[in-house]
Amino acid sequence: MAVQSFVKGDDLKKLIEDKLINAQSVKYVLRQKGILPVCTNSEVLSDLIYHHFFGSDTMTKMQEVMNFEQNNLKSTVVIISPKSEQSKEDFLTSIADEFVNKGRISNTKYTLKNIARNQSNVTLQYIYKKPQRGRIKIAETRTVTLDVTISPLEDDSQKYKVSIRHEGMSESKQFVSLLDEMIQEDSEQAVFGLKRITLASLLKAHKVDFFDDFGAYSHKEWKLTDIINVTVNKDEKTIDDENDETLSSEIDASEPTGRLSGISSAILKGDGLRNNDFVKECMAQGFIFSSMSYKFSHKTLPITIVIDVNFKQTDLKINIVKTYQLEDDGIEHLSPLPASDQSSYIDYFQNVAYTVYSRLIEKQKAQLVEQTTQTEK
Repeated sequence: MAVQSFVKGDDLKKLIEDKLINAQSVKYVLRQKGILPVCTNSEVLSDLIYHHFFGSDTMTKMQEVMNFEQNNLKSTVVIISPKSEQSKEDFLTSIADEFVNKGRISNTKYTLKNIARNQSNVTLQYIYKKPQRGRIKIAETRTVTLDVTISPLEDDSQKYKVSIRHEGMSESKQFVSLLDEMIQEDSEQAVFGLKRITLASLLKAHKVDFFDDFGAYSHKEWKLTDIINVTVNKDEKTIDDENDETLSSEIDASEPTGRLSGISSAILKGDGLRNNDFVKECMAQGFIFSSMSYKFSHKTLPITIVIDVNFKQTDLKINIVKTYQLEDDGIEHLSPLPASDQSSYIDYFQNVAYTVYSRLIEKQKAQLVEQTTQTEK
């Protein structure tokens, strides 16, 4: 939709300075108009152009690029299962039909588009308007598009992974709520059941074991080289509370106590996180691990990626934080990877995380059975 209202220069200046619009994107739009600003940062660019008058066409293009961000991919994972045993082909057809029917409903706060089914998965886009933190009229809302893929898990013919690609950390919960809604509408006739992958499902010790086992997992193509960042929280309820430092603590390479290097060493050497003094202290005080960033190098390609594993907004999230490529000078340089490559890597590490999580859940079940048996004796 074209911008019909006049945008004040001060408002445009604030958009650029607050980085609600990327400076390179602004230059791109201006170059199309024959304007070639020479500057090195957002502040200088905003000072150069804010006093100019721009018409509807130019401001519409700027509004459009506000929604275009070349971010590394982020993802949320949940699991669904057919209510009745059926073939992969039948279930994928049923689930695709369910989304087609939901997409036909008018007066919803979302739009379902590009629903497609092939031999191996169902894909669709969930689109909605999200309020922006800016107060400026053209920045009041942002169009959010979630790319969703539903595919069978390789080791379980009756479980399917729902992978949601998104930009903001909280955006995926809109689609998860839709899945819940589809089940609640008619629970007896529901096509599928929903399983959330959450930290709350794991026992206190296993919350630590999850991050330890993810790091210790044996990969065919990847090698863990470092732990970049760790977040600990008082409990699951405080994971999303980023403003209270008494409830959470983020540990990275700049932290001087050496706690991160100790955690990294424990995972890389296979000594076990629960044997680390800092981890023991955290557990004694009731703190839990809520996220960890792992640095992996590819064994055959000159690629290194940083994967963040976290449970913000409840569900398991696997995000690519940074990507590097080894250049001819022998140094790893920060370098973006194609979205298709990132997507493939995220799929792989999602599967690893779910495998680790499932093993711990099964271990818990076995422990419960053993405890029950001993009690009965």
